[in-house]
Amino acid sequence: MAYRVVLVEPTHPGNIGAVARAMGNMGVTRLDLVRPVDYLVSEALARSAGNESILHQAQVHESLQEAIADCSLVIATSARERTVKWPALSPSKAMEKAVIAARYGEQVAFVFGQERAGLANEHIDQCSIFVRIPVSELSPSINLAGAVLIMLYELKQADSKQPVAGNPEMLNKTPQPERPANSAQLEGFFGHLERVMRLTGFISGGPRDSLVRKIRRIFIRSGMSQDDVNIMRGILSSVEYQQSAGWNRSADDSKSES
Repeated sequence: MAYRVVLVEPTHPGNIGAVARAMGNMGVTRLDLVRPVDYLVSEALARSAGNESILHQAQVHESLQEAIADCSLVIATSARERTVKWPALSPSKAMEKAVIAARYGEQVAFVFGQERAGLANEHIDQCSIFVRIPVSELSPSINLAGAVLIMLYELKQADSKQPVAGNPEMLNKTPQPERPANSAQLEGFFGHLERVMRLTGFISGGPRDSLVRKIRRIFIRSGMSQDDVNIMRGILSSVEYQQSAGWNRSADDSKSES
């Protein structure tokens, strides 16, 4: 299963059931839940409308990071504008990227936020692409299941339009791109990068420093491969070593002067 729907902290079991129904309508069966309410209750099962198996097989996680660790393409969705400006794609353009990634064997996640508040900025930080569903300003709120249905409908449309659909031989003739880094590899890199930036004094603010967020966006936009991550972490390790060696030399010099 290349595709998964991830709901972050959903608060109403009926909405989770309705999401399962929307998934079943569009042929996507993997549901991942981050700290959900009890979703195996009668209301959720009833609203799944025959898609109870999606609910019974859903995977539950303590964090979004855990839910998307093996995904190389993570698409965040929202119906509202953000104060933090992420480059946004339309649902159709994002789904074109999702189909291509899946056909190369990559894991793709579609992430949806809590019914009332949506996704927090720290959740969007972990995603590759931000999609804003265009809605009327007079009524900007979209039901959770409705948002899932819109995205998965666009996925189905994108899949049907790809020229290699149903023809693996054509896909095999397409040059294989470098394997993209998955979410866990990127988070390891970002943690390493932030540690070195603090070590060198480049940043000194808190964990949600706006500069850290902007730097993350630079690397996410570049579409880092696994090799890119390994190279960059090698550079960071070299910086750490040089810093450590410099401190040791400084300590030895001070001892000799005394």
